[in-house]
Amino acid sequence: MTIFSYTARDRSGQQISDVVNGTSRDAAIMSLRGEGLLVLQINELKQQTDEKSYSLNPLDYRSIRSQDIENAFHQIAVMLRSGVSLLAAVELTRKHARIGTRKVWARIAERIQQGGALKDALIEQKVFSNLTVQLVAVGEQTGHLGTVMDQAAKEMASTRRLKKQITSALKYPAFTLLFAIGLVVFMLTSIVPEIKKLLLIMGKPMPPITQALIDVSDWFVENAAFMGISALVFVVVFTVLYNWPPTRWWIDRFSLRLPLIGHVLRLSGTVLFCRAMGLLLSSGVLIVDALKTMEALHGNKFMASHVAFAHSRVLQGSSLAEPLVEKSRYMDLVLQMIRVGENSGTLDDILREMTEYHDELLEQAIAKLTGMIAPMMTIFVGGIIGFVYAAFLVAMFSAAGGSPS
Repeated sequence: MTIFSYTARDRSGQQISDVVNGTSRDAAIMSLRGEGLLVLQINELKQQTDEKSYSLNPLDYRSIRSQDIENAFHQIAVMLRSGVSLLAAVELTRKHARIGTRKVWARIAERIQQGGALKDALIEQKVFSNLTVQLVAVGEQTGHLGTVMDQAAKEMASTRRLKKQITSALKYPAFTLLFAIGLVVFMLTSIVPEIKKLLLIMGKPMPPITQALIDVSDWFVENAAFMGISALVFVVVFTVLYNWPPTRWWIDRFSLRLPLIGHVLRLSGTVLFCRAMGLLLSSGVLIVDALKTMEALHGNKFMASHVAFAHSRVLQGSSLAEPLVEKSRYMDLVLQMIRVGENSGTLDDILREMTEYHDELLEQAIAKLTGMIAPMMTIFVGGIIGFVYAAFLVAMFSAAGGSPS
């Protein structure tokens, strides 16, 4: 079967665009005429092999990513509002997508062509979040799929920016720490042993600061293999424990109590909850379904467990605020305003306002965290280098016959 895109007029004179299957062009036209359509234009859709199937950029072969889904959802939403059918919109999205993402959109198009709903097609691909699937389901039920897909794309963009903010805040100190560790290892294994040889040739007694540096270097060289193996074992054990749900819960709980970083993580979890819950509730999703979606969205399993607790309590007839106040690490203001929103019937509006407010607080907290950690790491690295050079210079001064004071 061949897929044809067409433009036609129905019995009321309205112009429509869509795609149709047919063994040939004439067979497709006859099929459309049988549906009472006057075909104005019909063209065979180019197959995947006729499209650009190669690229010199290796990044084009990456699997589908969040930003790819955002862009595709925006494109599909625009086409739906322009009168293009869902199947045709997905086909055009597939045609112009990156090479590495086309298989996903091709499978979605095939599912829709078989009569399936877009929600079911997304679930089958395993790359779309529960939030996205929930919003698409609401859009299909209400007939506002284009608008809802735009909202889903904006939510994905907001979540991606939130993760980028957190990553950016921790990137510089993490890089500086790794650089400092590498510098210490290089000095203790390469530079200090050479300094030791030079000083031994001079035959002069070493000052205490120089002797301390050499003793540290000797100990490090002797135990380097053991320390390397220990570090590797630690990384492997930590990775295994972090991916094991019981210990992951405790690690995530502990991370929220860390100075500075814990506050940023609490704020980011609060912003994620407010934004996603507000969007789901305003789109018409029931609160119990929204909480179930939120449980899967949370990367912090400690927070996710308390959302699950709230979900179970709401199913028993409780309000949302009560279980969240009882067991939650969200910011206090949000918990108070949720109670206000439930009493006034404006919970979705309250959550949107709380998103904007805490988003600003998060940006300030990230700037503060970066501003505090950066100079501390600079002082740490500078102190290490300064200590090594001081020990070397004092030794040189002593060997030249001076009396260091």
